[in-house]
Amino acid sequence: ESVHRANPHVPHGLADHLEAMEVELLSHMAKEELVLFPALRQNATSGVSMPIQVMRSEHNDHGQQLERLMALCNDANPPPGACNTWRALYAGIAQLSDDLINHIHTENNLLFPQFEVQTGCGSSCGCA
Repeated sequence: ESVHRANPHVPHGLADHLEAMEVELLSHMAKEELVLFPALRQNATSGVSMPIQVMRSEHNDHGQQLERLMALCNDANPPPGACNTWRALYAGIAQLSDDLINHIHTENNLLFPQFEVQTGCGSSCGCA
């Protein structure tokens, strides 16, 4: 941002947003590694519903952060005439977005359901 501040396409606030995302993602991963994953490795089904709920909530927050990130950088499409560093930054942002979306999908839709206690009759009747 500081190098290209005169460029009308510079993504003002991008560095601050990426730093905030880093803090949140590191915190999220620490919770997974120190609390949730050890419990899942023990094949626990009781006591993991709250950590899973927290992870799902944070995944929603990460999705909102990704939306903001992509809005800041024009969906990771560098502007015409962007230098190689700018292009590399946006390529890295696109990769981060893809990786985070895959991470969220894998946990929410493949991992967590294996450990969540199912309630109700299994139909869409709305019973609990």
